[in-house]
Amino acid sequence: MAQASLNELSAILKNKSAVITNFESAPKYLHDASYLKGESEALVLAESQDDVLKTINFARKNHLAIVPRGAGTGLSGGCVPNKGSIVLSTEKIDHIQIDKTNKMAIVGPGVVTKILQEEAAKFDLIYPPDPASYAESTIGGNVAEGAGGLRCKRHGVTKDYVLGITGVTAAGEIIKCGCYNNDSGFDLVDIFNASEGTLVVMTEIALRLIDTVPPGETFLVAFATTNDAAQTVSDITGAGIIPNVMEFLDGDAAECSNKYEKTEGLDKVAAILLIESAQEGGTHQVKLIRSFCEKNRCSHIRHESDPKLAERLWKIRRNLSKAVKQMSKLRISEDVAVPISKFPDLVEYVSYMNNTSKFRINSFGHAGDGNLHVNFMSDEDTPTARELIEHEIERLLTKTVELGGTLTGEHGIGLAKRRYLGLEFDPPTIAYMHKLKVVFDPQNLLNPGKIFVV
Repeated sequence: MAQASLNELSAILKNKSAVITNFESAPKYLHDASYLKGESEALVLAESQDDVLKTINFARKNHLAIVPRGAGTGLSGGCVPNKGSIVLSTEKIDHIQIDKTNKMAIVGPGVVTKILQEEAAKFDLIYPPDPASYAESTIGGNVAEGAGGLRCKRHGVTKDYVLGITGVTAAGEIIKCGCYNNDSGFDLVDIFNASEGTLVVMTEIALRLIDTVPPGETFLVAFATTNDAAQTVSDITGAGIIPNVMEFLDGDAAECSNKYEKTEGLDKVAAILLIESAQEGGTHQVKLIRSFCEKNRCSHIRHESDPKLAERLWKIRRNLSKAVKQMSKLRISEDVAVPISKFPDLVEYVSYMNNTSKFRINSFGHAGDGNLHVNFMSDEDTPTARELIEHEIERLLTKTVELGGTLTGEHGIGLAKRRYLGLEFDPPTIAYMHKLKVVFDPQNLLNPGKIFVV
């Protein structure tokens, strides 16, 4: 596109330097945390809803696509741009208003999850969704991708806390839903949740907060077999215990974490569990969790009641993505989810894949809700390696659906999984998804090519 036309866009925005055309100075905006990379005509660093509105109107007039973007921590290629597009970043729309009386937060899409948690804590409130990338990921991205998090089993995922959304449509209209519209009419909030920037560009989000939940006690437990770890999860849930957090890492993932940052008790293990008990369960729950771990022959158990000391244990999980990336030249991460009763079967299948594949394959995830993240790792980053990994990913996704699961637990479909949508959904269902997209975006301007193969 001609620079003169982009100068026209710069002229109508409040900050005249908000439009960037030289991506050499901003290369991160051409990719997310996946291996996928794209190209774009320009980047707009929007600072307000008005900037978003003017950018969308400009794009429609000039037949350019809009690719909304948060922090770029996604793993499905959801914000990777395509030729003839404008990357519309909302990271600078980061206002926060805490309403203690109504236990709500009114935030811009660019608010970082951890910052919101810290602001809510000042009012003795918490925002429970806690993705591993909480120190970087933005609320807008979390809502767009349907993010989960470590606390998902007990407290739910991002969509469970979205009360209302304000955004701009492809037609340049401001749309308000949920609490912004007195919760009347169709529940558009649920439609916009996890819509991956294909229906609306969010400019403000209302979120539910809850009273502070005191941390429980943290367990780091290692096992000699994955079956023992899976049985422990089954025993805990079967006893009616719902911990604040219950995370799983297979032995290979634990090895990566241990090489990245040494932790006592993680040498040569088949699996580990990281569990935070619920404080209201008291010492009885703590004793039960320990007894189940010991009954299932845990090889190592560490128990911390001091939250500051416990945070060192949680680094094992939070640093895992960086650890895995450091161990390979090419890392492709997929997330799938199955009914909790099938979680052991899925973990066992990933172990089978690791033993039968030429690639290193490991897994970690939310044992409490069946969401498993699977890493495919290669010592070389070549087109051949990527193609072969795609075959392995198809095996994983096919098995997941066979187990009654879903293609994505929290990372979205994006570019990475769009070709596999038919594994889970029948043609009529996909057709109606297409029709919904056309209702909101008849010209296919918002994040085209994501979710659907067109």
